Amino acid sequence: MINQSSSDRLVDDMRSQLLPLEAELLEETKYGPKFCVRGLLTGSNGHSLRVVSIWMTESAGATTKFVTLYPDKK
Repeated sequence: MINQSSSDRLVDDMRSQLLPLEAELLEETKYGPKFCVRGLLTGSNGHSLRVVSIWMTESAGATTKFVTLYPDKK
């Protein structure tokens, strides 16, 4: 379970486990391109879950930001 005190760990896990994986372009929006990264995320409890993470690179500034994360149903 993710709570306020474990949110930093989730961010670290996402950076180390998901960001090295290949990103798929989902769409070009007026704010910038949105990407999908699918992968296996293992939590601090040792349980793993296939997830989909969505990221967007802002047109203004070219900063890539996390949008959302949800279980992969594929």
